[in-house]
Amino acid sequence: MEIKLSKKEKIKISYTKDLYEIMRKILLREGRFARSREHFWVVGLDKKYMLLFIELVALGSNNKFIVNPNEVFQLAIHKNSTFVILVHNGYV
Repeated sequence: MEIKLSKKEKIKISYTKDLYEIMRKILLREGRFARSREHFWVVGLDKKYMLLFIELVALGSNNKFIVNPNEVFQLAIHKNSTFVILVHNGYV
């Protein structure tokens, strides 16, 4: 599931805090039940560290998820990202 990003959110990711704020907003959009489940996101950046995409690749139970590494890297290649950041949700 790809997340629609506004122009304001397609920023240069220079520090972890830059991405943290965006991911926090995304997770807070979900209902309380969904927030209690494990999420695994792939974030793609271009060669200038500009945010290209954020995509949820696994939504698990309350204590685990399964993700195939091929899914992660094929997604990054397909979307022409130079860098990827892997994000796992924590308590919000």
